[in-house]
Amino acid sequence: MSTLPSLHDVLRDARLPAGSHLTRVVESEAARIADASIAAATRRTLDARFERSLRETKARNGGAVIAEFKRASPSLGAFAADRDFDTQLQAYRDGGAAAVSILAEPALFQGNTDEVRAAARYGMPRLYKGFVLDARHLDEAATVAQADAVLLIARVLGRHTAAFADAARERGLEPLVELHELGEIPFARDSGATLIGINARDLASFAIGAPTADPLREAFPDAVLIRESGLSTPEDARAAFAQGFDAVLIGEALMRSNDPAAFLQACRT
Repeated sequence: MSTLPSLHDVLRDARLPAGSHLTRVVESEAARIADASIAAATRRTLDARFERSLRETKARNGGAVIAEFKRASPSLGAFAADRDFDTQLQAYRDGGAAAVSILAEPALFQGNTDEVRAAARYGMPRLYKGFVLDARHLDEAATVAQADAVLLIARVLGRHTAAFADAARERGLEPLVELHELGEIPFARDSGATLIGINARDLASFAIGAPTADPLREAFPDAVLIRESGLSTPEDARAAFAQGFDAVLIGEALMRSNDPAAFLQACRT
């Protein structure tokens, strides 16, 4: 397995804004993973199941949706604490979601790795949605959560993004590299990732912006481009597809919806 930078080095180089939501989550996850006892993952062959599902669904429906399960967030608190996991995942499958994103961060998002693993019974490829800072996070995603893909946040990992992407692939995990601004494109390009997300939500302030696909398509002509956050309606999803995104990731709106399956079906173009 590739040697990764230490947790200390990752945190030192991240230089996150003091007191921000992102800093709170990262500090919480750093403390958790430092004390965790997780079996080291063995080398696994990467089969690109997550990416393949997004591409095939886009070809059929004009765009793909990654449906997210999350009960809480640092800015909203517990906004969907009463949502039943199995009922929601069944709705995602019935609605034609191409893949699912399951929160793994326990303190501020109320996620857990057991649910990442449990989502396998619904047949959709699964993204371990966490705040990866250390090799133990990747081992957790591969061995405990048994995920197909893992989120790597360029804002956090910076120049270490490529090393974490390589280490993820060695564990059989597809890296989804998430950007928050175009200045982070070089980190994603160096990683060789073919799943590129841009988050409309600034993780420091949690304000919503309006990213465009054009500069990303120029930088990553062959990648699957994913618009994340700030999508409240099926019309928002269809607009993102029209702007050149191949897929969207929707969480809060689906968790609040009275009919998530119908919401997903309405996202088709």
